[in-house]
Order: sequence, then structure tokens, then C-alpha cells
Amino acid sequence: MPLPAPVVQAPTPPQLIAFDGLSELTGVSSRLGMLAQQLDYTIEVGPDSMPASCALSRKFRSPLVSKQLCEVLVRRSRFAPARDAWGTAVRGTYTGRITFDMSIKPDR
Repeated sequence: MPLPAPVVQAPTPPQLIAFDGLSELTGVSSRLGMLAQQLDYTIEVGPDSMPASCALSRKFRSPLVSKQLCEVLVRRSRFAPARDAWGTAVRGTYTGRITFDMSIKPDR
């Protein structure tokens, strides 16, 4: 009688567990004048669940803008690692989106 084929899971990308930097990210974006726009980002996550690098979908005139936004995203995000087909933690890529929509109200 043949042995049953082993069950192999499908690979999974990293999963965002928590992001606790919304107020900090809002403050940075407000200081940078980002009042209404959408920005996609990519974070490389190591097998140890630690963010390794960050890239934004948009290039800014000043590299400082990307640096400041990525610093908050990397420092304040927690991940579960990507898993290969055998369930082993591996390096993976997490893709997310930030939507800045801050209303400006005139002083009264």
C-alpha cells in the first residue's frame, strides 16, 4: 500500500500583527505637509519577525521625508514572519498602504 503524500502548506507572506505608531506617523506627516495622499510601502521582514528595510512607492524631493516615514513604520510595526511551504520562518515582503486625509480647519 503506498504511503499518503505529505501535506505541504502554501507559502505565506509576513503578517502585520500590530502597528502602534498612528499618532506618531500622523505628526510626522503633518510636519512634512502631507495632508491628503495615498502612499504604498513595502517592508522586508526577516525570519526573526524583525523589519529589515522599508521602501515607499513615491520618491520625494527630499530623502529625509522617506527616511522619517519609514523609521516610524519599521519601529512601530510588529510582524509574524513569512513561512515557506514547510512552515519554516523565512524572509518575506509585507506591502501596506497609508492614506493621509487630514482636514484643515480655519482658526475662528
